Amino acid sequence: MITQDQLPMVLVPSMNDTHLEDMLLINKLDKVSKEGNVKVIKEVLQELLDHTTIHFTDEEKLMKEARFPAFTEHKSEHDRHLHELKALMKYFDTNRDPGAIIAYVKGGLTPWMTHHVKTMDTEMAVFLKV
Repeated sequence: MITQDQLPMVLVPSMNDTHLEDMLLINKLDKVSKEGNVKVIKEVLQELLDHTTIHFTDEEKLMKEARFPAFTEHKSEHDRHLHELKALMKYFDTNRDPGAIIAYVKGGLTPWMTHHVKTMDTEMAVFLKV
């Protein structure tokens, strides 16, 4: 679970909007995982993957257009995160363990997102606004 006050704001409003959408999806995933309906959890995981893929594609386009110097490192972190999310989905497909999703949201996804926004996305937004 993530709250809006935990989510750092950056200098690019559209990025903040996307991060708020991320937050809502993360909270939705947390909620449905605690309810334990495997079918609904799979649907929300797919929704999160689809949203995250679009989010990262849009960000990477902005970085390329602006010739952001840390593009390679930033994209690499996006790729790593997408790989992790896909691996989690595969694990869930096999094991149908809502507890694994709850643990991922709390111990992996939420801390990763807040850290990524606070560091990489903040740096990128400052560069784009200069």
